[in-house]
Amino acid sequence: MPKLMWPVVIGVVCAVVTWVVSGMLHFPRVFQWMFMCYVALGTGVFLLLAAPNLPSFRGGKAIVGLVVFYLVTSGVFLAGGAILPQYDPTVEQEKINKILKHRRAQFERPHNTEELRKKAEVLSAKANDLMGRVAKLQGAVVPVVASSTLTLSPVQRGEEVYQLYECYNCHKIGGKGGTKKRGPELGNLGNILTQNQIITKVTSTKRDPYFYAEGFEKEHKKGLMPDKYRELMTDEELETLAAYLMTLKNPAFKTPKPIFLKDEVQHGFMVYGYVRDANGQPVPNMKVAARPAKDGSHATLATTNQAGYYEAFMHLHNADDETTIVVSAGDKMKEFTATFDPSDKTTKRQAAMDFTL
Repeated sequence: MPKLMWPVVIGVVCAVVTWVVSGMLHFPRVFQWMFMCYVALGTGVFLLLAAPNLPSFRGGKAIVGLVVFYLVTSGVFLAGGAILPQYDPTVEQEKINKILKHRRAQFERPHNTEELRKKAEVLSAKANDLMGRVAKLQGAVVPVVASSTLTLSPVQRGEEVYQLYECYNCHKIGGKGGTKKRGPELGNLGNILTQNQIITKVTSTKRDPYFYAEGFEKEHKKGLMPDKYRELMTDEELETLAAYLMTLKNPAFKTPKPIFLKDEVQHGFMVYGYVRDANGQPVPNMKVAARPAKDGSHATLATTNQAGYYEAFMHLHNADDETTIVVSAGDKMKEFTATFDPSDKTTKRQAAMDFTL
């Protein structure tokens, strides 16, 4: 018995330590249980090594014992494979193809410059090498198929980027995805951040932070938000991702406000949003005017970009709290009240205002 007790005690200690450490590192609960299975498997191996020898079996009993042992072992491994998360090279391969499809398409369009042709060749070589490594995990060579047809809208493409870069591992949208206290809920992000602020946050580094979500200061200090996207993501991916996140405007979801670390916020107010036609298509090059409804004020003009997005910055001071703002685009006009806390020096003063012409 003493020989059998020590593996059990060590296994229990390892299980407790593994559970606590994996929880501190914000691993999803399913991964924590997977680690527990590994600890249990290791404990079982040491128990078998410490157990006394079984009596010898011969003839039919030996065959039956071997078959039973095989069935039990196979059942355990099959059950674990069905319940626990598995790495599927095919899924990862498809994600890589989707990411590279849009990057390659930028170079496969007709151009007359030798420089673009060389860039396309280098990119194709890197892509094929990467896909070759993934394919080896399957024991087969799978060719990389590149497509030059981009049929997704900017918002649809942005949602695809969100999925491809697995942002859902840390963030929730509409209460789905993410892990507790690893990243904030994004369901109302479009009412809180501008498109440029989203891009800047995604590409900021631990050494040059931009802001953090209220209530997530500890996660911010730990550097849980990766700082690799500045190198990994293209401008197209960043812009479409921000365009998608800007459509998330459901106040029912508690997206925390941003705490800005460097900018002065008390002398301005930003109005931002999208201008679209009746079919939901962006309206580029549209003039948008934002003006405080008070004597002596002047309108701030902004022009929508190709995605129909605009930002209009107005000079408002602490005394201008509760000022009515009039925003117009084409023949449409909207009003809202600029409400902010004059004593708050960390929250941007801004509001989202979309138009449908």
